[in-house]
Amino acid sequence: MAHTVLEFLVLVSIGLVVYSYAIYPLVLTCVAGIAQTIRDARYVLRKAERRIAQNADLPQVGVVIAAFNEEQHIESRIENLLELDYPAHLLRLYIGSDGSTDRTNDILAAKHGPRVHTFAFQANRGKATVLNDLVEQVDEEIVVFSDANTYFDQQALLRLVAHFSDERVGAVSGELRLKRSAGDNQDSLYWRVEQYLKFFEARIGGLLGANGAIYAIRRSLWRPLATDTICDDFCVAMNVAASGHRLVYEPTAWADEDTPNAIGEEYKRRVRIGICNFQALVRHPHYLYGTSIGTAFAYVSHKVLRWIAPHLLITALVASCALGMASQGWRIAVLAQIGCYLGAWGTYRASQRGRSLPGPFRISAFLFALNWALFVASIRYATGRYSGSWRRTHR
Repeated sequence: MAHTVLEFLVLVSIGLVVYSYAIYPLVLTCVAGIAQTIRDARYVLRKAERRIAQNADLPQVGVVIAAFNEEQHIESRIENLLELDYPAHLLRLYIGSDGSTDRTNDILAAKHGPRVHTFAFQANRGKATVLNDLVEQVDEEIVVFSDANTYFDQQALLRLVAHFSDERVGAVSGELRLKRSAGDNQDSLYWRVEQYLKFFEARIGGLLGANGAIYAIRRSLWRPLATDTICDDFCVAMNVAASGHRLVYEPTAWADEDTPNAIGEEYKRRVRIGICNFQALVRHPHYLYGTSIGTAFAYVSHKVLRWIAPHLLITALVASCALGMASQGWRIAVLAQIGCYLGAWGTYRASQRGRSLPGPFRISAFLFALNWALFVASIRYATGRYSGSWRRTHR
């Protein structure tokens, strides 16, 4: 009996990881295809209008950005927003500096005006607190969230707000385009896969969160964040989904952002995102049971299983070791697993030392860093060793 349970643990643990990374994208594509076919059939039979209805009057928009030590980007970011193809009298900027210690406050003070509302908070309190304070100042119907180091396409706002003509839509996520890295970081490749999943998840009504660099919500649906919230974009958008409103993905509303060259820099960011993942999972169970079937399906398949992937792999290895005590075949399986993990760790270490690796080995290094970061993040979350304060990286 014990032998059967251990074998079950190994197969299920590895199977769930394989499903999340390899099988789920295929299943999602098929389900989305069926959903689109049903919508097409309804259109043909009912002759309904499928295009986005364009409002004659554009809504007032307030763009909110919380910044910390962004002297390198903040001035050009403001200029980027002011030059967007959107009526000037309908656009206001709300930018807050969270206790910055560089020239960010001075730059914001020089930019303050009728269209640019700047706030220099003296104490560093964390991004979620700053966002809470800034949104309180927004009177506009639509709130657009972004980052200080991101740059919008000229048409981005027009394409975002077009969807709000549908009263069922509560939030719209644009697309973040990461510039290719010259180094070993494969985050731009990983992000392209994520964009693929987002597109098809949106088709089944299961879009998860939003791109923090470019997304919009109805002001009426804003819910203040807990002050220690780390991944604010995920929580803000999922709160909208839990309210019963639709999340929409608009890939033609895009923004650019740099990808850090060093995989070590990406690892630090991933640890922090990992802590956010477990924070959301424990703190907001209603994201699973209080949303649509499509959202719940995508949440478990795309997010939860990936967050616990390192734990599943460790479970499989421990169970395999127990089985290997009585079986030569399982001892070989143990060695195979250890060999794979050591090989991935070796590619990661080589990348850290600045060695140039072929594409498949760079991907191996990135996946190792991603899953190791998730494992470390789970320990830090469980032991309470984290905060909602800023952690600066190149991205």
